[in-house]
Amino acid sequence: MMNTVSTGYSSPNREARDHAIDMIVLHCTGMQDAEIALRRLCDPAPVAGNYPGPWQMPDADPDTALGRVSAHYVVAESGQIFRLVDEEECAWHAGRSFWAGAENLNARAIGIEIVNGGHDFGLPPFPKAQITALIDLLDDIVARRSIKGARLLGHSDIAPGRKADPGEHFPWADLAAAGLGLWPGPVSFDPAAPEWIAGDEGPGIAVLQAELARIGYLTGTAGRMDPATCAALEAFQRRFRPRRVDGNADPESRALVRELLALVAA
Repeated sequence: MMNTVSTGYSSPNREARDHAIDMIVLHCTGMQDAEIALRRLCDPAPVAGNYPGPWQMPDADPDTALGRVSAHYVVAESGQIFRLVDEEECAWHAGRSFWAGAENLNARAIGIEIVNGGHDFGLPPFPKAQITALIDLLDDIVARRSIKGARLLGHSDIAPGRKADPGEHFPWADLAAAGLGLWPGPVSFDPAAPEWIAGDEGPGIAVLQAELARIGYLTGTAGRMDPATCAALEAFQRRFRPRRVDGNADPESRALVRELLALVAA
C-alpha cells in the first residue's frame, strides 16, 4: 500500500500543460536534506545566498537569482511522499531535454525528486524505505497513466552531458524487478572486439547511434564518436552499466544497447 501523500507543501513554480502525460522522469535532489530541497522546490524567488553548497563558488553574490524549479512529487529518505504540483499541471524539473524525438519534456512528464545528496555529496545510498515508497508511487502512476516501461526515465537519460542524476547508485534493477521500467540484464559479448572512443569514425558507430536513437537518446553526427554520442553512451552506462561510466563504446556497452533495444521494440 502506498504511503500517504502529504500536501503540506505546494510549489508556485508551475504552469498549464499543453501535452498529454506519457513519461515519468526521476531525479535526485542533490541537496543537503529534504527540508532544504523542499524549500528550494517551492521557492518563487530563489537566490544563491539561501542555498549555499558545492554547486556555487564560495564568493558568489548571495543576491544572485536562481532558476525557479519544482516537481510533482518528492520522496524523502524515510519514505514520506510530498506532492508539490498536481499531476495535471506542468512542473519545472526537466529543463533542456530530449527523448525519442520530443524536446522540452516538462509538458509531458511527471517529475519525481528523490531526496539524495547525489554527486555533490558522494553519491550516498538510497534507503530501502525510500525505494519501497518510490516503487509504490510509481506503481500507482504507471497504472493510472498507462506509462510504458521505455518512458520511465532518469534526468541523465533526457539531458546527457548536462545532468547525471539520479546517479550510478540508483537501483534501477530493483525497479525493473518490480515491473517498472526496462533492464537489459547480463549479455554475452566478445571482449576482444574493438572499443570506439571519442573522435573515432566508422560505419559501426553509425549503427550504434541509430540504435541509441531508437531507444530514445539524442546522439550526434552519424558515424563519429562526437561529444553528443559520447554523452549519450555515458548516460546509458550510468543507468545500465554503472560500474564503468566513460562514454566509450566498448563491446559490453554495445551488447547492452542491442539488448535494451530489443526490449523497447518488444
